[in-house]
Amino acid sequence: MLGKDVAVVSGLLEVVVILWRSVEKALKQNEEAHKYTVAKFGNVMSKYFQTFEDEQCTVPLIQLASFLPPAAVPTFSCGVLSRLRRMDPGAVPTQYSQLLDCLCSWGQAADILELITDWLTEALPKQGDKANSSRKVRIMETVEAKPDLALAYLDYLFSHTSTQENVLALGQRPLKQLHTVLGNWKSVLYTHLSSTTEDPNSPSLDTALKAFVFHGRLGAHLQHNASEGRDYLLSLEHMAAWVAERVLPFLVKHSSDGGEDSGKSQPLAAEITESFLTVCRDVLLVGLGDETFKGQILHLCSLILLSETGYLCIPAVLPILKEVADSYVPDDNQAPENQEDATTVILGVVANIFQKIIELLARRLRKEPEDGKQLCQSAVPALSDFLQVAQTWDRAPLSGVFSTVFAVIIVENRHLLQKITHPEGVMTPESVEDMPPLSNILLSVVLKSSSVSRAFLTEVSSSLDSEAISSLTELAAVLHILSVIKHTGQSKAGLKSAATSVQQQLYKHAVTSADSRDIQRVIFESSVKTLNEILDL
Repeated sequence: MLGKDVAVVSGLLEVVVILWRSVEKALKQNEEAHKYTVAKFGNVMSKYFQTFEDEQCTVPLIQLASFLPPAAVPTFSCGVLSRLRRMDPGAVPTQYSQLLDCLCSWGQAADILELITDWLTEALPKQGDKANSSRKVRIMETVEAKPDLALAYLDYLFSHTSTQENVLALGQRPLKQLHTVLGNWKSVLYTHLSSTTEDPNSPSLDTALKAFVFHGRLGAHLQHNASEGRDYLLSLEHMAAWVAERVLPFLVKHSSDGGEDSGKSQPLAAEITESFLTVCRDVLLVGLGDETFKGQILHLCSLILLSETGYLCIPAVLPILKEVADSYVPDDNQAPENQEDATTVILGVVANIFQKIIELLARRLRKEPEDGKQLCQSAVPALSDFLQVAQTWDRAPLSGVFSTVFAVIIVENRHLLQKITHPEGVMTPESVEDMPPLSNILLSVVLKSSSVSRAFLTEVSSSLDSEAISSLTELAAVLHILSVIKHTGQSKAGLKSAATSVQQQLYKHAVTSADSRDIQRVIFESSVKTLNEILDL
């Protein structure tokens, strides 16, 4: 056919697909009409496949075939699984997605799952040849195992509602077998992590990492489908223990004389850890995590942050804190006492981990300013989400989150004021850009949300009223914060309340020195000026 004819035919076939989809539900309800339509299309489909071989035409033809029972298109349907087996390992979704749709719509999802499981099993390094021979009998055609393609098929199946439902409907036995096989790939991951040389016969790192992540994802689906028990949550907890025992020891700085491979393990360990935390975040996000699971994952987060380069995983740890905290946002005040106790314990751990995160960010900014800034920036989205959840709690332990934020900003600004040696150095900031690095990041996050800003100012007033802030430099640091907030035009009521609390303490520090160049006097006068500007709002 000429190019023009191909375009016309493919367009017509696409129209037929659209029309079929629009009447599919009605057809299924009218058995006679459905049989007639299937028979009509069944008579011509094989000829269509022979005549219209261009990809533009075969795409809608395969879609049409998926609407028919396999017996109506025997020549095509008999070869679909074989085509999936022979597919090039680097195939893109457009080459296999419709074939997978066909098999699922024909009730043959089990065949796809068997192929995926076989390939993933075959590709694993074996202890001997015995297991090898017993599996190969099951594949009629001798085809090399393609683990990357198996994972690509699996990704497609679980990324689309209709195919996902077909696969999950197969029941526990085949899915549990696949889950076990995927879990075995962590041994390949560890080999890549711990070896100093590349084995050309070993499966690729990328494949092993994808299988590791899919093990967690599939476990979440199976736990969601389970009518009782927590077998798959337990599996994730075992994986958390494996990460703690086998992966975290590699979260160390590589020595300069350790060669090229010594620098490979640390970023890989961070990637494995972050990938696992992302799976756990998703499990928590959909409400699958129980108390035990939350406790285990928070424990892992603590261990990560205690590792030498655990700070690299901060952007992945914060979403865990957010999801755990979010799962406890109270719906009412009628919670049983024991539940409140459990909540207090878990949220106390969340608050402690958050404090550790802020300490690590401050340390990184001191030791490696540029790397520290990049780390802080990468943590900003998750930090914003976490503070948004934390502000919904007006009591301990999560109210302590804002105490941590306020304290670190005060410490950083106080340190800056204490370093001033000339009166000209005493300047009141007007924007977050004028603040020191960590204060800049934290205040930027706080000021993004009016509710978070209010919660932060409540903490400022509370700290001042408790006289936890007392020295002149600390009060000046508070006024620097309030000055920045003032210039944003936000939270005027909270701002004035905090300023009033400062006023009650500031005049205790009136400096009577006659020397106009006395640093303390200049700081005091600058503070009074800033205070009056805020109170005059």
